Amino acid sequence: MRMNQPATFGQFNPGQRKPTMAMMEITDRCNLRCPVCFARSTPAGEDISVDQARAYLEQLLAITETPIPIQISGGEPTLHPDLAAIIACARQLGYLHIELVTNGVRISQDPQVLYPLKDAGLKAVYLQFDGLQKETHLAIRGADLTDVRRQAVDAIRSAGLCCTLAVAVVRGINDREIGEIIRFGIENLDVVRAINFQAATAFDGRFDVADADGGLGTPELVDLVVAQSGLPAGSFIEAVLGNPLCNAFSLVFVVNGRLVPLFKFIQASDLRDFLGSKPRQVVLDAFEGKKSFFFRHLMSPKAWSMLVKAAPIFGRNPYNVLNSRHLLLFAKGFMNKDALDEKRIEQCCYGITGKDGVYSFCAYNNSHRFAGCDQKQPALQDCQP
Repeated sequence: MRMNQPATFGQFNPGQRKPTMAMMEITDRCNLRCPVCFARSTPAGEDISVDQARAYLEQLLAITETPIPIQISGGEPTLHPDLAAIIACARQLGYLHIELVTNGVRISQDPQVLYPLKDAGLKAVYLQFDGLQKETHLAIRGADLTDVRRQAVDAIRSAGLCCTLAVAVVRGINDREIGEIIRFGIENLDVVRAINFQAATAFDGRFDVADADGGLGTPELVDLVVAQSGLPAGSFIEAVLGNPLCNAFSLVFVVNGRLVPLFKFIQASDLRDFLGSKPRQVVLDAFEGKKSFFFRHLMSPKAWSMLVKAAPIFGRNPYNVLNSRHLLLFAKGFMNKDALDEKRIEQCCYGITGKDGVYSFCAYNNSHRFAGCDQKQPALQDCQP
């Protein structure tokens, strides 16, 4: 086993800690061969069956007890011939927030691909979006995807879905494009609900980027976002779930053409007090939509007294929350094998479910994904944990 870790290292088990979101990979095939790819995906590979997908979703349910947001990933999942059936299976099992992780190539070429997926239960798209410059795409993805990214956002809009822009930030490559990406998100706020700036991390995958100088941690990502967006210091707080070094987020509102961060007015202590003794459930409820969340959690004197602190955003009427225009900004750092911290693994709230069980994302990618593989680009069926 890599790093001399046992097969159970980072594994979620029933009756213990629970992930808040999870990923399921349904294929190791991809229509790109990105220089940066933690899964080492290539055009060759295999798909899992619908029955296998059901088994992976059921084993996740055995741990979480109630359905959590699930990301359908790959490789490139739009290449799977039974993608709609897998989404429908997840929906039948009770998963309400089903998200498609995609590089956008196929949906940019054929926007109609999204319609049967939406009918099957797809709620959102997690769109790979590393920047707006040709040179960025060539360095990170090995192809000029400038038009592809914009066309993919248009396709998501046409299908009536929303999306998160997933930005793999590579030091020295696209770490200067963060402000430009945020401006793009604001210009497309009708469809872009969030931007996740996540540190590109080699893990045991492919990281063929010349002169990339080390990975970025969450605090450094936050500093880059704040500096390039014009947001004030203190706009981000550490995520309320998981280890504070793993995630930070900011909820920003568009007020008179300006970005105004919620956490300029509401402190972390206010938020923790609002979340109370069951923060995980409140966070999960947020995935049900703004209106549902408002009437479930914001219709109380306690919540309103918190919102009044943000009067420069909402005015004195908390119902204005329902008409607000906002964008979630995330900063997420991962651990490579040299920085693997067992305490952070124990606090992990992001899992991956597959044939060997449900694991912490960082633990799986550092210690389990390619265990038993000696060649540089192995076929997954040749890798044994």
